[in-house]
Order: sequence, then structure tokens, then C-alpha cells
Amino acid sequence: MIRSATPAANPVARAWRLFLSGGLAVLLLAALLAGTGPSALAASPAPAAAVPAPAAGGAVPAAGAAPVVVDEATVQQLEALVGTLENQDARTQLVTQLRNLITAQRGLAEAKESEGESALPQTIGAHALAFLAARMDVVSRQIVQVGNVFADLPGALSWVQRQVEDDTARDRWVQIGIQLAMILGVGALVAGGVEWLLRRPRQALAARHVGSALLRIPMLLGRAVLELAPIVAFIVVAYTVLSVTEPAPRVRLVALAVVNATVITQALLIVVRMLFAPEAGNLRLVQTSDVGAQRCYVWSRRLIAVAVYGYFLAEGAYVLGLPLGAYGALLKLLGVVIAGMMIALILQNRVGVADWMRGNPLSGDGDPLATARREAEGQGAVLRTARRRFAEIWHVLAILYVVVTLGVWVLNVYGGFEYLARGTAVTVLAVMVARLLVGGLNRALRRGLTMNRELAGNLPQLHIRAFHYLPIVQRIGKAIIWLVALGVALNGWGIDTLGLVESAAGRRIVGSVISIGLLLAGAIVAWEVVSALIEHFLTSTDRNGARIERSARMRTLLPLLRNAFLILLVTMVSLITLSELGVNIAPLLAGAGVVGLAIGFGSQTLVKDIITGLFILFEDSISVGDVVDVGGGHSGVCEAISIRSIRLRDAAGAVHSIPFSSVTTVKNLTKDYSFAVFNVSVAYHEDPDHVIDALVELGKEMEGDPEFAPDILAPLEVMGVDKFADSAIVILARFKTRPIKQWGVQRAFNKRMKKRFDELGIEIPFPHMQVVAGHRAQDRALAEALSQGS
Repeated sequence: MIRSATPAANPVARAWRLFLSGGLAVLLLAALLAGTGPSALAASPAPAAAVPAPAAGGAVPAAGAAPVVVDEATVQQLEALVGTLENQDARTQLVTQLRNLITAQRGLAEAKESEGESALPQTIGAHALAFLAARMDVVSRQIVQVGNVFADLPGALSWVQRQVEDDTARDRWVQIGIQLAMILGVGALVAGGVEWLLRRPRQALAARHVGSALLRIPMLLGRAVLELAPIVAFIVVAYTVLSVTEPAPRVRLVALAVVNATVITQALLIVVRMLFAPEAGNLRLVQTSDVGAQRCYVWSRRLIAVAVYGYFLAEGAYVLGLPLGAYGALLKLLGVVIAGMMIALILQNRVGVADWMRGNPLSGDGDPLATARREAEGQGAVLRTARRRFAEIWHVLAILYVVVTLGVWVLNVYGGFEYLARGTAVTVLAVMVARLLVGGLNRALRRGLTMNRELAGNLPQLHIRAFHYLPIVQRIGKAIIWLVALGVALNGWGIDTLGLVESAAGRRIVGSVISIGLLLAGAIVAWEVVSALIEHFLTSTDRNGARIERSARMRTLLPLLRNAFLILLVTMVSLITLSELGVNIAPLLAGAGVVGLAIGFGSQTLVKDIITGLFILFEDSISVGDVVDVGGGHSGVCEAISIRSIRLRDAAGAVHSIPFSSVTTVKNLTKDYSFAVFNVSVAYHEDPDHVIDALVELGKEMEGDPEFAPDILAPLEVMGVDKFADSAIVILARFKTRPIKQWGVQRAFNKRMKKRFDELGIEIPFPHMQVVAGHRAQDRALAEALSQGS
């Protein structure tokens, strides 16, 4: 009840005092509605029945038993009772009798219970029937209770009839109508005038385009302040009218109820407009279309108007004499109406919400096209299937929730409404915060991996690899966020997830998961950084963009070191993970030591291969790409080197795999540089100086040729006459070339030398046979015949 304020000299001050008192009343009513519901008003506790005092030596009725009707006690009985209580022995005897009676009653109840249980057959079917019977009894009692709730509705009709027939009541309703007409009429005019004056600032704020959601909030708050101005004007007008007219107390309370309902409705609609902004799409916080925003606003306005006006009208009717039972029934009926509207809203938007859920609602967007693109890439198959299943039945679950909430409201379940409200609020808040965190995570990952040009230019491999891990990090982050949100939601519904986490087992599990996650993340980061650094070193370029040629030793050893680092990482991560999972790794380490010792004794050749290979690699005797001869008829280009063997490919394309233990000598034909060696054979009658001059001239031509100049490291070196052969003079010369380029230079030089010797007439001897005839006549005749070809 809101007390009527005494008239004051200043009507404006009195109006503000009434405004403050009405606001406090509205807050109290809202608190009662949210905290206890109408149960406190609909079911007032009945006064306890008086229990008559027992006579002397009589038994006290058991707790919860029906009250015993007795005649009025006489003076003699009261004196006897006083004498019993004053006498120590009599009082002790009375207490003993009462205890014996209590024991007897308990024994009788247990005997009846055991008799009832023994009468039923101890079978599964009997237990099932007993369980069903108990459930049906509970359901029937609840149905009867629901019927009893609405049984007082005819009382409301009787009250309405009395209001129509009673002259005093009709006069009161006329006064209420006059007051409301003045308040609503004048208040609407003043509020409309204030709104007209502020229309340009509101339109200016609505027309401004703001990209960031954080920047929209100040704009929306400013717009809300401008929309509050007409409401404040309406409040001032309403309380001024009430102060000036000074109506009767009940008329004032009913008028205040309507005024407060109007103010609360408009204030809540301002909050709704801040969220959906149906007239200012550029300031909208909730991402939806203009049609969707308008639909949400219309339905919110309907629900708020029905709930607020319905509640305050019921309060006004109760003030005007509506019976308490009818008042409670009206509030229950109001709950049924709101539940029906919610079910209609759910069914109307069933398809649209289902399409949104089939998108990506947990990630902050429900775009079906983006979802289709992710489906084509094969991403999120499990979550996509779960979303589709939930989208098909979400309306059923929502309607069931509305029905359960209505049942709790109607049946006045003790603590039920508070339980549902707390669980729902915590769940909605957890989902909203989780979605915001998921959106922030996505934006942070995109911004974090958009490296600057300098970093991307220094470590391009690391930049590319980071994008490969982006989907994995994103999924893990979203999974952690939604698991925490699920725990918070379950905790809101009464499931102590925090207690489970804080238990010994929970701490152990959470600690192990965090340790293993950090270990895997650190190992992956270390591996990717080392791998990227090695690749960057091997494939780096100079300022001109030309690739820097690293030594063959580095190209061989660095990949081996990377593989050894990977093996070390995998071994350490595996052992630490097993240790975190509770596995005793001491036997594993001991077993690994024994196995290593056994392998060392049983495979001496393998150990020899590994040790020899390590020394060959450290001495840089062989590198990938070298042409080597390792003896035993094995020669060719080195294609790969492992920790145990070397793989060669010869000129015919055959692959030779040679263990290092079989390599006794290494003949490297392309170590650092090579020589193209020429053994030039000329006839004995040729001048050696003339031949050498021709060779030097050919060497200069080769050095000037753009095709071979990069491969020749020094001018042609002619060493002179090397030896005298059977039919020729051998002159030795050589070119110093880059590794593996000597054979190409040698072939080109030989081709040019043949053409130049032909031009200069220098004879290149070739093998031939000369027959010398003897002095006898038969020999001369045979020689003559051979010369004539006969």
C-alpha cells in the first residue's frame, strides 16, 4: 500500500515526493514478483488452531494429528492439572506415560508399514506398478491443485458484478476514469511535445554510421537518454495532476498503478530498442535484418505490455476490494496468457531460428552460405550434425521449458520459480559471454597472424605454418570456452561443477590436461621455430633476390639435426605425457636402457655404420650432390645420406645403397672445385709450340663464351709435353671449374679442339697397322698382291 501524502504548500514538491514514493512502490512490487511470486499474496498463512490443554493424566495428541474437540475445562480439572505439574512424582509418572504412548504409536506405524510391504509380492512387476501408482497419485494431486487455483475465478466475476451494481463503486470508477483521462491525456500531449522537440537529435544519432560495436553503445545510451525525456515529462505531469486534484486514497492508488505500469513499460521498451534498434540499423547491437528487428520489437512490446499492465491492473483490482483468492487466480491466468503468447512466438519463428542454428551460432555468425563453404571444405562435421539435430527439435524444448515454468508458477512450487529464474539467467549470461569471447578469439587470431611485412619477409615459412595451425588453435580455444560456459550453466542449474573441479580427482585431471596442453603447445612451437629457422637458412636470398648457396655440408647436416630434434621432442613429450597420466615411466626408462644395451651388443655392424657415418659427416667428406667413388665399383651422384648409409645414383640411373661400414675409401670428384683434364695427342711431326699456342687460343675463346664462362674458375693451364706415346706426342692441359661442371667444359673444349686442329692441319694420330715386306721374292710378291687388293 502506498500512503497518501499530506497536502503541502508547494504542489511541485509534493508531486516529486509522490513520484519518489510511487517509484519505490514499483520497485518493491517488482522485487516481490521476481523473488517470491504471487504465492505470498495468493496463499496467506492461516492462523494456527488453538489446542486445548490436556486434562490431568491425559495424553497429549500427537503432532500433526487432527485437533481433538473437548468440552470447556472445569475449575476442578484445572486444579487437578496444576497439582499434577507441581507434584514431582506425579509429573514424572505423566512423562513416563507420554513416552510409552509415543513408543506404542511408533511400533504400530512400523507394524502397519511392514504388513503393507509384506502383502505385496516382491517382484519387478510389483515394484513397477507401485512406482507408477505413486507417480499417478502425485500427478492427480497436482491436477487437483491446478483446478483449485482457478476455482476462485468466479469470485472475480462476482466482484465485477458488485462493482457494476454498487453506486459507491460506480462513483469510484468514474473518478478513476476522470483521473486517468486527465493523466494520460495531458501526459501524452506533454510527452509528445518533448519528443517533437528532441526529434532532430534522435534522428541525427540514428543517421550516424558506427562500425565498431563498442562505439555504438555510447550512441545508444545518448539516444536512450533522449527517449527518457518524454517519460520523465509524463511522470511529472501525472504526479502533478494527482497532487492538484487530490483524489480519494483508493483512486490515487489505482491511478498510480496505471502510471507506474505505463512508465515501466516505456522504460523496458527503451531497453529493447537499444538492443534491436528497429529504426536505426546502423546502431543495432544484435545482428539481424530490419524485418527481424521489427518483429522482435513488436513481440517484446506485446509481452511487456501484457505482463506489466496485467500485473498492475490486478494489483489495482485487489486495492478496490477484489478477493484474495480471485486475485491469485487472475495472476495465474495472466501467467497462462503470457505462456500462450510465448508458445505462439516460438512456433512463428521456428523455421527462422532453425535456419540460423544450422549456420554457425556458437561462433557468432549464423550465415548459411559461410556454413555451406565450410561444409565443402569438410570442417566441423560433428558440430554441424549436432546443430542440425538440435535445430529440428529446438521449438519442442523451448515449449517444454515454457510449460514447466508455467507449472511452477501455477502450482506455487517452493523455490521452483527462483530455481528456474537463476538457472535461465546464468545459462543465458554464460552463452552470451561465451559468444563474445569466441568472437574476440577469432578477431585476435586474425589480427595476431597478420604479421607485418618485415617479420613475414624474415620468416616466411613460419608465417605460412602459423596459418596451418590457425584452425586447430581456433577449435581448441572455442572448445575450452564452451566447456567453461557449460560448467557455469550447469552450476546455475544446481550441479556443483565447481566442487567437482576443486575435488582431488578434479584438480588432478585439470592439472594434467593443462600440463599436457602446455607441453604439446611448447613442443609444437619449438619444432616449428627450429624447422623454420633451418629452412630459412638453407633457402635465404641476398639483397638482389639471388639464392645464397650454402655448403653441401650444411645442406646435409641441418636436415639430419632437424630429424634428431624431432625424435628427441617426440620422446620427451611422450614420456612426460605418460607421467602426467599417472603411468610410472621408470620401468620404461630402465627397459629402454636394457634394449639399447642389447641392440649395441647384437648389432655391432649397425653401431659401426652409425659411428663411421657420423665421422664422415663431421669431416665433410661427402655431401648431398657430390659425385663420389666409395670403392667396390660404387660411384655416382650422392642423393641422400642417412645416419647409417649413403645412397648413390650412377650414370646409368642405378641406385646404390652402401652402408657406411663398407666404405673404406672416399673419392670425391666434386669437392669445392673440379678440373677438366685434357690429354692432347698429336703426330710426331707436329711442332709442340704451335699446338700449345692453338690450345691457349681455344682456352681464351672458352672463357669468353657466356655459356661456359660462369663455370670456368681459372684460365687454361697448359703443362707441356707430358709423354711420348707409341704413335703420338701427349700434351697435358686442364681447366679449373666449378664442382660437377668439368665434364661439360671438357666435352665442349674437345669439340672445338677437333675443329681447330682440322683448320690448322694439325694431325691427330689414330691407331693403324703398317706391313713391311721382307727381302725374299715370295715376300715381295705377297706384298705386291696385297697392295693390289688381290
